[in-house]
Amino acid sequence: MNTKFNCIFSALIIAATTAAPASAEIATEGEWGKVQFYGSLRALVTKEKEQESDVADGISRIGIKGYVNLSDEWKGTYQLEGRIVLDDGVINSDASDYHKRITFVGLKNKEVGEIRLGKQYSPHYLWTVLPIDITFHNPRHYNIRWNASENSSIREANSVAYFSPSYNGLSFGVLAEIDGNDTQSSGVDSYNIAAKYKIGAWQLGVSYFDRSDDLRINDAIKPDADTLAAALQYKADNHKVVLRYQNEDVSDGTEFNTIGFYYSYTLESGITPQFRIYNLDNGIIKGNQIAIGATKKFNKYGEIFIEYTDYDDEAAQLKNRDDDITVGVKISF
Repeated sequence: MNTKFNCIFSALIIAATTAAPASAEIATEGEWGKVQFYGSLRALVTKEKEQESDVADGISRIGIKGYVNLSDEWKGTYQLEGRIVLDDGVINSDASDYHKRITFVGLKNKEVGEIRLGKQYSPHYLWTVLPIDITFHNPRHYNIRWNASENSSIREANSVAYFSPSYNGLSFGVLAEIDGNDTQSSGVDSYNIAAKYKIGAWQLGVSYFDRSDDLRINDAIKPDADTLAAALQYKADNHKVVLRYQNEDVSDGTEFNTIGFYYSYTLESGITPQFRIYNLDNGIIKGNQIAIGATKKFNKYGEIFIEYTDYDDEAAQLKNRDDDITVGVKISF
């Protein structure tokens, strides 16, 4: 990590531990606003079929986030997040765009909503992917739910987004990527329109994503795609159930459909057995990925886990992945 980040994080920790009341947060807050230092450290031991065992990082990160009170009605929001590669001992890695994470500033008003500019999660990810995506920990299997944009980050760079207030449980979100260096399109390179409706234990998210940017991370060229997705979630009484559907209409003439189902139940001991299945269909090949596992949480700050992921032959061919067993630990603050 560079000297500037070292100074920021050191000053924040000192301020939080000397001025803030005793709490789980490393944060300081006043009339001016709030700043919080946070992190999620994840280490894995994983063994994939036909490959050697590996001690790996599970996409660890640290960052600062908060707001500044600009007036009685408006807040200036911000988040700066860096990647940590635990297995290699690299902090604030910039080896690829996959490591470059959240960096945005915004304006927020309770009545108006929030506008953000920078690199940020899309409404598509937050409302149709996140409910089913965060349940298992090995990042090698995350891209099972995305095809045409597999090499594009879920964190959209060069973007401006708007998130509405909740209207009796109904929220709207839009995002536009505007990258002057893109060679394929001018003006808005890609855009996302989404909505979320939450009532009691139920949440429904729907999203349309028109992706027209040709150059993705690691200088990969991927075809354009129109993506339609929906995720229905039920979460109550220690149960969590998610049903997700996604259709990708790709400009190369292919069509990719993904259907995912997830279920978990949290025991009084803090152990959560969980199950997930994805069915993949590109019009020629159909395959399934099945994952089972269990997590043990310690309060909300620590977690150990074990999981097994199985690919049938078709899914292994579609996603260039294979069966894997993973154990690991996650510490959050």
